[in-house]
Amino acid sequence: MRFKPPPPNSTIGWRVEFRPCEIQITDFENAAIVCFVVLLTRVILSYQLNFIIPISKVDENMQNAQKRGACLNQKFWFRKDITTQVSPPEANKCCKSSINCDEACDQFIPMTVGEIINGKEGEFPGLIPLINNYLSGMDVDADTHCTIQQYLKFIQKRAAGDILTTASWIRKYVTNHPDYKNNSKISDEIDYDLLKTVHGIQEGIISCPELLGYSTMSKTKESIPTALTKEIC
Repeated sequence: MRFKPPPPNSTIGWRVEFRPCEIQITDFENAAIVCFVVLLTRVILSYQLNFIIPISKVDENMQNAQKRGACLNQKFWFRKDITTQVSPPEANKCCKSSINCDEACDQFIPMTVGEIINGKEGEFPGLIPLINNYLSGMDVDADTHCTIQQYLKFIQKRAAGDILTTASWIRKYVTNHPDYKNNSKISDEIDYDLLKTVHGIQEGIISCPELLGYSTMSKTKESIPTALTKEIC
């Protein structure tokens, strides 16, 4: 994320802008990431959390993020104590593992992406457990809850390495292609086959559980239910 300056001649103040990962192959992946980011912003605002770390550690994180297999093999500096003096009781309860920290202990610890997303026992609650704790106090219908959980579980599995990231999947596809000569050169045939496979995955013609897992069917419908439409009108 970064600070976003206000537009000229506007009453809008400075904002914090999330910078999630690049666009993914399928609508399901993109929807999962958008859902995760939106819910995380709600958690931060509702629980009054503090994720600020020194810019020097951000720079170190950026360097590590560029390495191959960073999602599984690298660690990133993250804030250990994320609650603030104005955080509500439910936030302190959920983050109790990270608030029993005296002034002498480290405020920032290196963690893997999996630990940041899913939690590190005794150290950090995890972003998705925080989201689930937030959702437990919300009035969400069954279908929406089911869809959200599909998205969050997908994020959890990818962070934990149970399913491949897009970069890892593309690298694996290329290196296993019969036309690849282990010379870092992508031939037209490899390029064509890769794009054809990606298109097949996008259209649902080709199943790819190693990239998406086994459950990508959402219960959310594109149309608004009739009952809700009448209520809105």
